Amino acid sequence: MRLLWLTVLLIGVAAKTDFSHEHVVPLTAGNFVEKTSDGKLWFIKFYAPWCGHCKKLAPTWGDLGSYFKDNDDVVVAHIDCTAHKDVCQKAEVKGYPTLKIYFNGQVHKGYKGPRDEESLKKFANDAFTELFSETTS
Repeated sequence: MRLLWLTVLLIGVAAKTDFSHEHVVPLTAGNFVEKTSDGKLWFIKFYAPWCGHCKKLAPTWGDLGSYFKDNDDVVVAHIDCTAHKDVCQKAEVKGYPTLKIYFNGQVHKGYKGPRDEESLKKFANDAFTELFSETTS
């Protein structure tokens, strides 16, 4: 019986996904408005830790953060909707993960495409080109 419980415990630990990544900014209810209003493009993943699709996307989202790490105008971020429900409700998150571009504190557009790194890069780069060509015109 103890062996069974130990096996279940180890499987549970192994299945836990780490959503933290050094180049993905964690957002909270306390910093969301301030951060997303700073004039940068924020590509945000709204997620729930128990969500299978969110777990699957986590490594790709980390890679996306690494890709944009040297771009001073683009920030890759995430927010745990189970811990910061009010932010996610205000953002009209209906399912997980929800991916949205924020600029100057407002939703610019949501992402509904493929969840591979190249598609996500293209979406963010296209939004960057659109937003920053508008602000310099």
